[in-house]
Amino acid sequence: MTFVCEQDGPPEQALKGLLARAFDARDRVARAFLARVDYGDGAYAVALCVRTVAGTEEMGVVRDVAEAFRQLFGRDQHLDVCFLDDEQEARVRRVCRPFYERRPGPRGGLLH
Repeated sequence: MTFVCEQDGPPEQALKGLLARAFDARDRVARAFLARVDYGDGAYAVALCVRTVAGTEEMGVVRDVAEAFRQLFGRDQHLDVCFLDDEQEARVRRVCRPFYERRPGPRGGLLH
């Protein structure tokens, strides 16, 4: 997987806000990125790239993402979810800043 750039715009900002609230409620997501990716087939996709606190895949996170996405986009749209390891996170950071980072306190983690 090649990380191409950050995916951003008005619909994406709405999605990021919903996701940040869901991530704050669960306490499992350390950082999240919304990136355009290339899987090597020449077609781009949008992926929510998540680094969990424990560094593992979390099905609760996937359910939260699906619910937020369903609120904003039609059934003909999809969003890939990938859980990042150290190396993948370093690669995505080269082209995309996190929109969410867990921080202590009442403000939550939405960065932009």
